[in-house]
Amino acid sequence: MLIVAPPRSRQSRFIVLLIVTLWSLFFIVEVGADSNNLVAAREEALSLGQFSSQDNNSHYIITAPHGGYDLMTEVIVREVCDNILWNCLIAQNFRSKSHPLNVTRPTEKYGVSSNNEVRTERALYVYDEYLSQIYMINKAPKLYVEIHGNSRNKSKNRIEIATVGINNDQARRIKLILQNALSSTKLTQSIAIENIDYIYYHATSSKAQGSLSKIKPALHF
Repeated sequence: MLIVAPPRSRQSRFIVLLIVTLWSLFFIVEVGADSNNLVAAREEALSLGQFSSQDNNSHYIITAPHGGYDLMTEVIVREVCDNILWNCLIAQNFRSKSHPLNVTRPTEKYGVSSNNEVRTERALYVYDEYLSQIYMINKAPKLYVEIHGNSRNKSKNRIEIATVGINNDQARRIKLILQNALSSTKLTQSIAIENIDYIYYHATSSKAQGSLSKIKPALHF
């Protein structure tokens, strides 16, 4: 026996079908919009500066995360790149007073301690790209070196080096090499290296949540 469903049942099924369809369309549109927003936000963050790299097929990499902000650091890195053929990465203009991105970690803030840095979406995008640029050059460098500026008056007459994955014997040898190199120049700075000397800048935040937590061994000048 053929039973014909009453119109109300067909109407109910149609309403359910319509609800499911419209909800699916809403989800697709919203996800698509969110995806587009994420892409736009990432592009906006990366437009704040530029990355430039040089792959010299080296096991060693030196970077200037705050090029254009930490005075002359990008110049130092380029000179190293050209003279001893290390791999190099420069992050130029990502850090300024108007957009104080830390680059080596997913935070930003100007003139505050590492405890008061703020995690932001744009800082995360730039940090992720910074790591990606490093890994494109060398996925597992034998030594990773960051070059930073130093505006602290009490530290201005010495070069401070924070370390990761460097033992005391290696620290002493590194210090001796640097002292010998300094003696052949007119520079008067002293060398202070973590583990064997007192230093003020320990790169604590980067070690906890940034590049120095990912790439070892490392020296942070």
